[in-house]
Amino acid sequence: MALRLGGALLLLCTVSVAVPAYAQDEGGPTWEPGEEWQPAMAPPLVQWSVRYGFGMGAASKAMGEDFLLDSRLLLEQTLRTELLFGKPGDEHFRIGPALDLRFQRFETVEIAGGLSVLFPVARGYPIVLTAAAGYAARAQPQTDGGFFMGTLAWGYRSYNFHSFYGLGLQIYVSTRVHMDDLSRYEVTAGIEVDLAALFVIPAMFLISLFRGGSPDEPEEAED
Repeated sequence: MALRLGGALLLLCTVSVAVPAYAQDEGGPTWEPGEEWQPAMAPPLVQWSVRYGFGMGAASKAMGEDFLLDSRLLLEQTLRTELLFGKPGDEHFRIGPALDLRFQRFETVEIAGGLSVLFPVARGYPIVLTAAAGYAARAQPQTDGGFFMGTLAWGYRSYNFHSFYGLGLQIYVSTRVHMDDLSRYEVTAGIEVDLAALFVIPAMFLISLFRGGSPDEPEEAED
């Protein structure tokens, strides 16, 4: 059941990012010589990102007998998304809700929600801190239960002036602590790649390759 839920969430996020990279209003204002230029759309105040991550790490000694493979080595796959609000531009702090879905060696399915804050330490390459809490469904001999998590990420997260969706490519360090026993914790590190870069952009490339034009161009009407 947990695996089906995780797969459904992954499919939903993949479909959701298949949005045109540029949203244009055909009925928007036009510019005439001598007039002050006005953009067709105001820059969005929110930036959304969905990324697939893969990482490795280790569990604390207290968790040494928890895993089916009798090893504290962790191999994780994650799906992370944030909706960050703030002023347009790379030089501003942004804050908003975050959602985290994680599979650990297919022995656990974990989902968490929390808050992310973007710190603009370098233009286009910010630091993102996330604090969250969630619930994990774990295979035996592990027990199900709640956890706290924190993630520090850094990488490419440039503000997109043309769309509410912003591409992300990051490295991260994450820690998780069991709510019922603080001696049971995990530390992992890895890389996150934007779902649009993994699926949507290659699909648009293939469409343009076979059609011989931009995938955003309307098809010519047949006579």
